[in-house]
Amino acid sequence: MYNLFDTRTKQLFVSIKNSLYFFVIFLLLSPSIWSNENSTSLTIHDKKGNWNLQWGYNRSSYTQSDINFRGPGYEFTLKDVNAKDKPESFKPEVYFNPSKFEIPQYNLKISYFFTDRFFLAFGQDHMKYVVTPGQPVKYSGYIDPGVIAKNQLALSPEAAAFIYLFPGHVQEMAGYHGGDQTIALTPDILNYEHTDGLNYLFLDFGWITPLYTSSDGLSGVSLVSTIGGGPVVCRSDVRVLGKGQNNNFHLSGYGVSGYVATRYEFSRTYFLELGGKGGYIDLTDVLTSGGSNRASQNFGFLELVLSGGVSI
Repeated sequence: MYNLFDTRTKQLFVSIKNSLYFFVIFLLLSPSIWSNENSTSLTIHDKKGNWNLQWGYNRSSYTQSDINFRGPGYEFTLKDVNAKDKPESFKPEVYFNPSKFEIPQYNLKISYFFTDRFFLAFGQDHMKYVVTPGQPVKYSGYIDPGVIAKNQLALSPEAAAFIYLFPGHVQEMAGYHGGDQTIALTPDILNYEHTDGLNYLFLDFGWITPLYTSSDGLSGVSLVSTIGGGPVVCRSDVRVLGKGQNNNFHLSGYGVSGYVATRYEFSRTYFLELGGKGGYIDLTDVLTSGGSNRASQNFGFLELVLSGGVSI
């Protein structure tokens, strides 16, 4: 069935991509656009009414997660599944090319200071989540043997090769299972990743605490703290029992988080920030192998974020 919501969500992300391309250009030009004669009389602590535009990159880690899969003829849960991030190796043609901003694990944040100390921030953490292949996990639930036979009519190339070599492996999943059985997550059982990605869209309340200020007031070190939450939009590439697809962008759940960082400000315009964000994500509606087939999971996450920005 045609899914209007998925189409609109995909168009939204294309629009965001184009907007962020111009955002990066604006970020580079903004100091000269917004400078004024009175700026030299202000210090880094005079923030009320300022906007901060911020861009950076992250490394992420995740707690173990129980992943539930459900669809016509089956419902089962893989227990204590391990996953990791998938950072893009450093390539100047990627990291310094605004048109390819969505490839690495990036962080975008726009903040507004409604007092000199307190601010609201909204943005996106683009993380990547990949279930570690080959790991042994316990599982419980039921799978109709007919589902396995049907999926073998539309296998992914990786699953087809594995089933050819080990034809009886996926058959172990058929029937009822109480949770004591263990299976290796080989390509005939599962490929599961949010690599385009695990997009956490947040609205944060934050505050900044000065730690050190230069004598002229134009540079210094501060502690930045925020708390908040928001929706999580995934584009999930999934193969369940050998069958699946790379799905469209989809509103899959929500997250909550806290963030702490050390910020170095200089020239009262630019800043660098190194911080950590920890939180919880609950994905209640993950697209898997098409139709009504779905997955759900929840897990904790931790990000290490290096970013830079400009105050206007």
